[in-house]
Amino acid sequence: MIVNAVPPCQAACPIQMDVQGYVAAISRGDLQEADRIIRRTNPFPSVCGRICTRECEFVCRRGQKVDEPVAIRVLKRFAADRAESVVPCGPEKPYYEERIAVVGSGPAGLTAAHDLALLGYGVTVFEAEDELGGMMTRGIPGYRLPLEVVRKEIERILSLGVEARTSQVLGRDFTLHDLREEYQAVFLAMGSEKSFCPDCRGVDLSGVLTAVDFLKDISRGERPDPGEKVVVIGGGHTAIDVARTCLRLGAGEVSVVYRRTIDEMPAGMDQVEEAQEEGVAFRFVTAPVEFLGVKTVEKMRCVKMKVDKSCKGKGSLVCVEGSEFDIKVDSIILATGYGPRTEPVQELFDSLDGKVEIKDGSGATNMAGVFVGGDFLSGPTSVVQAIASGRTGADSIHRYLRSLAPVDTPEPVVLDDLDDQVAALVPRAQRRKIPALPVEERIKNFEEVELGYTLEEARAEAGRCLNCSAGAVVSYECASCLNCVLVCPYEVPRPGAERAEIDISQCQACGICAGQCPAAAIDLGLDPREKHREILREVLDRAGREAPGAFVLQFMCDFRQSRVPPSESGKAVYQVFRPGLGRMDVYELLAPFQAGAAAVQVAACRDQDCKFKDCAGWVRKNVKRAARVMDDLGLDPGQLSIVQE
Repeated sequence: MIVNAVPPCQAACPIQMDVQGYVAAISRGDLQEADRIIRRTNPFPSVCGRICTRECEFVCRRGQKVDEPVAIRVLKRFAADRAESVVPCGPEKPYYEERIAVVGSGPAGLTAAHDLALLGYGVTVFEAEDELGGMMTRGIPGYRLPLEVVRKEIERILSLGVEARTSQVLGRDFTLHDLREEYQAVFLAMGSEKSFCPDCRGVDLSGVLTAVDFLKDISRGERPDPGEKVVVIGGGHTAIDVARTCLRLGAGEVSVVYRRTIDEMPAGMDQVEEAQEEGVAFRFVTAPVEFLGVKTVEKMRCVKMKVDKSCKGKGSLVCVEGSEFDIKVDSIILATGYGPRTEPVQELFDSLDGKVEIKDGSGATNMAGVFVGGDFLSGPTSVVQAIASGRTGADSIHRYLRSLAPVDTPEPVVLDDLDDQVAALVPRAQRRKIPALPVEERIKNFEEVELGYTLEEARAEAGRCLNCSAGAVVSYECASCLNCVLVCPYEVPRPGAERAEIDISQCQACGICAGQCPAAAIDLGLDPREKHREILREVLDRAGREAPGAFVLQFMCDFRQSRVPPSESGKAVYQVFRPGLGRMDVYELLAPFQAGAAAVQVAACRDQDCKFKDCAGWVRKNVKRAARVMDDLGLDPGQLSIVQE
């Protein structure tokens, strides 16, 4: 049995985000809390909510065994976009005397600046271009990531007192030596904007472009004419972005040529599918060998590839003999890889044979006070991986300046997979499709394609979360009655040597065992007993002051989308929410009458609509038990009722 384990979604996230926490907050409609949880580790939630590579979704336990993964990325976007804007709370002025220079304003550099400013340091960000943001503002088309979204997140970071110096190029306007003279620490986070071209004859022909430069032009508002027939070479996110952009510029035929299979493409399948919907064609296991034309490219000679499976890993690609063929083109755009420009800093690393030597995962170099991160450290990465690198860099710089020992962070213990028998008992719920512009509309402009969820859609999708790691825990007050073993609809509790045992990796956090435990010995991470008793007391105290003897108390499930109106008119209505009403006990149903309630209503789900197996049935049982107690006490059982839409 595993305890104190984290959900797979959190473990897979490069920044260890509390996914279960913010998804649960969305499910109950608390968008401010969801946004607060997200921003504890991510200063770019609106960005990641649109372009994150979704490593969390690939390991979602719902997707592994039940039906489809929770739409975590879109839920993040929903919370970040809809929550009221709250200015980050940092020190009014730098707390520490040391000043830090950050070179590069992509996600890694700005994240480091954000975290260091919150720690109390004065931070200056140097950017070679005239606008901050790196490839977020220069390399991702607006139909996927609108510029105003990035700018809003950057403004929040600058509001912490971070200074920005744009159009400042390392090696031209200042050197690393200059920075070390003026600042006590330097974080190098230059992005990957140097294109790598394939070794093909004709690469210098007019009409052969690089993806990075092409997308930069688009971000500046330029609208070049790529011609009728366009070929994009590559299989990553950038290649797909370029192909879809060319369609929006009026190209009639756009093809993506990739040397491996579709299963090996670095780009996400959702992007590939959207590109195919829009009309992009794909040629797999195909590679260019020569670009042909007189001054201007006219054809691309290709060859089919095959994998030599005798080699380890993905296998070695070899050309298929006699498979050459030509493709007519008006332009070719190369998305075959890119990396950071290291030339401006080589002068200070002569003793390392022209290479930047990294001491460890902290990004510290052999040059005192100089740290590296983001693409400069690892090569091209996703935005969320760059954010993780920026956070690591900020922590490393803080520890360096304060002479603190590095923290040895152990690998998280991850919850086990769901057992097949437990997964089979989880009610199925279809993943909410993300609303999007129709294909015929979106290929005509650069308007954002994904439209995001409504509140109702977001809450319904968040309600699909299995609340991994938030399940039941048995305390030492357990009387070993094993009532939990009898009532659990998922058959998770088991008799133990001294008390009942509940495997948190299998528990679905329905709370039925907690509601039926006579010793009150079971608690849930999602909604601790003492917490929800305290909330009930607060609501009853307020109701007693405001409408003594004339109020109706409604128990509502967090996973319901709508408010159920009371059956009595003219009464003040007060609501108490629970993440599943199966965790309620008879005491909670009777307590409102002691506080002077005129009626108590339980807004229960219908059996077929309930998130948890058998939960609706246990609600009915609890209401009947409480009604019998009321009858014994001489109270009218009719004051307690179940109401449904």
